Order: sequence, then C-alpha cells, then structure tokens
Amino acid sequence: MASWRRFLPRPFELVVYGTTALVVLVLRAHGLRLDGRTVEYMADALLPRLPGLLLLGVGLRLAAHLVRWRSPLPWLRAAARPDALWLWARLWLALLVLTYAYTWLKVSVPFLRLPLYDAGLWALDRALHLGISPSLFAAELVAGTPVARWLDLWYALWLTSVLAVQSYAFLAAEPGRRRSFALACALLWLTGVWIYLLVPAAGPCFYTRDAFAAVLDQMPNARLLQEKLWGHYLQLVAGREGAVYQVRPFLAVAAMPSLHVGAHALFFFWFRRHQPRLAPLFALATGLTFLGSLATGWHYAVDGYAGILLAWGAVRLAGRLEPLPGDGRAEA
Repeated sequence: MASWRRFLPRPFELVVYGTTALVVLVLRAHGLRLDGRTVEYMADALLPRLPGLLLLGVGLRLAAHLVRWRSPLPWLRAAARPDALWLWARLWLALLVLTYAYTWLKVSVPFLRLPLYDAGLWALDRALHLGISPSLFAAELVAGTPVARWLDLWYALWLTSVLAVQSYAFLAAEPGRRRSFALACALLWLTGVWIYLLVPAAGPCFYTRDAFAAVLDQMPNARLLQEKLWGHYLQLVAGREGAVYQVRPFLAVAAMPSLHVGAHALFFFWFRRHQPRLAPLFALATGLTFLGSLATGWHYAVDGYAGILLAWGAVRLAGRLEPLPGDGRAEA
C-alpha cells in the first residue's frame, strides 16, 4: 500500500497539471495551436539543463553544510534514497510542465487581449505616490551613477538566481519541504500568468519609451532585451490581422504583476519560515529586484506590490495545502 501511495499525485502536481490542461483548452478554443511541436520545442530547451541543475543543487547543499561546520553525510544519505530521487524527478517534471503552460499563455496574451492597461497603471502609480511616478523617480535617481550598471547586471542574473534557489530547495532533506516549496512556486507563477491575461500591460519602458533613454544607455542588457521583446510583441499584434509572424515563446511582454519581484519575495517568505538565516539575503534580493524593475522601466511600482502580495499568499496557501510536521520550525 505504501509503495502504491508513492505514485499518488501531490498538491503541486494537481495544480500544475490541472492548470496546464486548462491553458491548453483555452488557447485551442481561441484557435491557437498547442501541439507536439510546442512540447518538443520546450523539452529541447529545458531537459538538457536538468543534470546541471542537479549538480548545482548538490553543490549548494554541500556548501551550506560545510559553511555551518556540519557533516553533509546525513543529508547525502537522505537525498540519495530512491524515494528522494523519485520526488526530485517529479518536482522538476512539474516545473517543466509549469514553464510550458506559463510561457505559452504569456506569449499568447497579444492574441487574446487588446488594448493594454498601461495608462491606468501609470495613473494608479502616480496616484499612490503623491503624483510622482516611482519608475521615473528610480530611473532619474540612478542615471549617471554606477548603480545603474550594477542593477542592470543584477537583473540580468535573475533567472540564474531563481534556478539556483529552486535547485537548492528541491534537494531539502525533508520531502514535505520540497513539495510545499514546489507548490508555492506553482501557485505564484500560474496565478500570475492568468493576471497577465486579465490585466494586459507592457510596462513603462514601452508605454513611455523616451523617458528611460538616459538610464538605459548605462543598462545594455535591459536595453537589448527590451528592443527584442518590443519587436516580437509588434509581430504578435500584427499576427492578429493575419500577417506572417514567428512566435518565440520566451520573448513575451507582461508587466502586471511583477513575478521578478514576486519570485524573490517568495524566497524571502519561504526561508523566513523554514531557514531564517537565509531570509535577510532574500529580503535584500527582493529590494534590489524591485528597484531594478523600476529603474529599467520594466515595471510599475504596483506591479511589484502585486508580486509581493502574490508571493505571500502562495507561501501561506502552500503551507495549508501541504502541511509539514512541526511546521514553522527551521530546517536543520
């Protein structure tokens, strides 16, 4: 019976696979083809990364034990058990499926929803901040200083930081912590992508392009990516009228909510509860990502607030749906 129960779907799998099925149904109902080629495209891009992510997670776990002068042998024995490796494979498979659903729904927003809500978000931002645009304020604050270049580099490393933390968390000694963390991530990303569809927005760097020209001269990574994203977005919009276009799913434009800020905030809320020693690191990461999202023009401040709120809710809900024995105690 126990071995049979091992194959039952966990909450993170139910959320990921159920939402993915809904995404496919919605997109196909609107005439957008999601077939074997789209699956193959994502698999070719993501599956080869898994061995490297496993090695990265192992390396980070070993480093964490050595820094605290603790033997990693108990963790190694726990992580090398067949059931632990089976769970690791299920976690990453669910994350790959999540990426498929998230990416294709996000890139399809221009086909499904127009016009954009940037004017309303711009006005809301100013109304909440005494008539001042936080994005323009941040851009003017860092323009002409080394901070602009530092934020550009930090923002360019965002995906690396997320994959590193996930690699670390998916190898926790306690299986329940792995499942709960994966569920929190799934709730954040899959809720966020539906909000992209409900509140489509490009972001201030596209709504008021000239306003960020000065600071973007010092942010080559952001400027280059923004040019690629906007060109691709215009191709997608033209595709609504039957023009020839090529969909590149990793070049999607969406502002509300900011899941860049939300991801780092989720890590803060998660580690504050489970490994408090790491919480200050992720508090700093969240603050830097929020500032970078404003200074580059990627996001309105309300996007960041929404991302932080989503992250808090995702961690709280994951704790209820995937409760842990002695929940609230720091991981050893």
